[in-house]
Amino acid sequence: MPLKEEQVKKAPEAAGVYLFKGEKGEVLYVGKAKNLRKRLLSYLRPDLPSKTRVLVSRTEALETILTRSEKEALVLEANLIKKHRPRYNVILRDDKAYPLLRLSIHEEFPGLKVVRRKRKDRALYFGPYPSAGAVKQTLKFLGRIFPLRRCSTAEMKRRERPCLYYQIGRCPAPCVGLVTPEEYRQIVEGAVAFLKGKARDVLRDLKRQMEEAAEKLAFERAAILRDRYFALQKTLEAQAVTLPAEKDLDVFALARERDKVSGTVLFVRSGALLGKKSFHLSRLHDEDEKGLYTALLEQFYDEGKYIPEEVLLPTAPDGQELLEEWLEELAGRKVRIRTPKQGPKRDLLEMAIKNAREALAARLAGERPYEELAEEMAGRLRLRKIPRRVEGVDISNIQGELPVGVVVSFWDGAPDKARYRRYHIKSVTGPDDYAMIYETVGRHLNHALEEDTLPDLLLIDGGKGQLQAALTAAEELGLSGEIDFVALAKEREAEGDKVYLPGRKNPLKLAKHHEVLRFLQRVRDEAHRFALSSHRKRRHKATLKSVLDEIPGVGPKRRQTLLKHFGSLENISRAPLEEIARLPGFNRKVAQNVKRYLQEFLGEAA
Repeated sequence: MPLKEEQVKKAPEAAGVYLFKGEKGEVLYVGKAKNLRKRLLSYLRPDLPSKTRVLVSRTEALETILTRSEKEALVLEANLIKKHRPRYNVILRDDKAYPLLRLSIHEEFPGLKVVRRKRKDRALYFGPYPSAGAVKQTLKFLGRIFPLRRCSTAEMKRRERPCLYYQIGRCPAPCVGLVTPEEYRQIVEGAVAFLKGKARDVLRDLKRQMEEAAEKLAFERAAILRDRYFALQKTLEAQAVTLPAEKDLDVFALARERDKVSGTVLFVRSGALLGKKSFHLSRLHDEDEKGLYTALLEQFYDEGKYIPEEVLLPTAPDGQELLEEWLEELAGRKVRIRTPKQGPKRDLLEMAIKNAREALAARLAGERPYEELAEEMAGRLRLRKIPRRVEGVDISNIQGELPVGVVVSFWDGAPDKARYRRYHIKSVTGPDDYAMIYETVGRHLNHALEEDTLPDLLLIDGGKGQLQAALTAAEELGLSGEIDFVALAKEREAEGDKVYLPGRKNPLKLAKHHEVLRFLQRVRDEAHRFALSSHRKRRHKATLKSVLDEIPGVGPKRRQTLLKHFGSLENISRAPLEEIARLPGFNRKVAQNVKRYLQEFLGEAA
């Protein structure tokens, strides 16, 4: 039965969060309010928009959670939306965590690495970058001009000789003392200044250092500084957008056509435009433009994401002051939401608006909303519910050797790589696909049960036998009625792939280019790719260990020493005899055995 007045009247007149639930207890909608009763009474008006009327008619239960303040309600609402992803809430379809550069400035020889979350430590963070490609490009550039170590602190302490980055001029090798802390600190200061947007100052400083080195007749150092100077000068000449003030900004814009909304965010760091990222909003619930921007900011700035000094929007969001207060608490400093009307910042907004319109046009031209596809999938495959989380299972082995089972995960039609899992098969000897599927599914669902992350649909790569093995594993965990299963068997090209469903003798016939079949193939192919990659890694490690085990005089301890010091068979083979002989526990005779055996092995392999 729909939401009733007596339910609403029991709600307190206080700040908090409310959840509308359906007939099976599923969360349909999460909202927040400064006054819960007053907000909930608004759902009983006769002039509700159509989608809100549908929501109210499907609501069977109401739950309220009191908070101490409206800001606490905002935080709780964001967390509950992220957890339940309710059908009637606006959902941001986005990568969420963009890459950052982390510089461990508190160490004697600070290292530079790519991370996805900003932590409250003593390191410096730069970014976010719009893509992994953008951050790799920045790292490549920094490696030429400001060569900093990229290895971990533990790895640096273990090293006894410089790595490949030193040999190509991308690291000064602090690991073996080839650079003083003072010289390294100069490189660090230059990198920090560049990443903070003070590239012109860096350019002047490089020129000064170059001239000083030339006066002291240190021509080799002067040549290195000259190359850095010209590389940086060339980059600055190519830079497209620069603001007068060295500020960090995120610039958002949305474009809407009926119930489709796409958007763009421009990342400006220290006055320079780093790049853009497009995204989509789905499951719109009668929100106006102000409400959409509020939902966007609440979901975009989840915990750990970098928050700039200013956020630019074309229109002020609902609850702007509350949002600013929340962002300031997350960032630990002042944050302002602005809607500029003129000047360089308005130009950036216009650029974002243009990119948002292009993203929407591309979406309307070629993308079918996943919600529609999922509803059709539920009908065609006879599923118990509309599948939001779809996971694919595959096995990879060679004649039963070193088998690996994997699970890939898709959320609302997009890969969710944080949920990918690999399992080294432990209970199966020999090539038995059914038993391997049984173990993989059983272990995965057991973990998912503990973590409350069960999929809606589990796709098995294989036919009726593999499907039955998966069903048996689920049944033994008491999950038969909780998850839907389907198997996809690769057949001859003329016949096309076959879809097998539980309880159905013959495969389901879907047209070769049917969208449901194409989605299942996409999940299956991603599982296959991940399985091959996982098996290749396991095989490589096993080959490395087994080859070293066959060398006379090399036991487990010596094998571990070789692997830790050199990392690969090729590196051991190329290493000088004396270097191997100097390793702890080695002598010249053992080193000769290692060199001779590996040269023969690698020669045969070639």
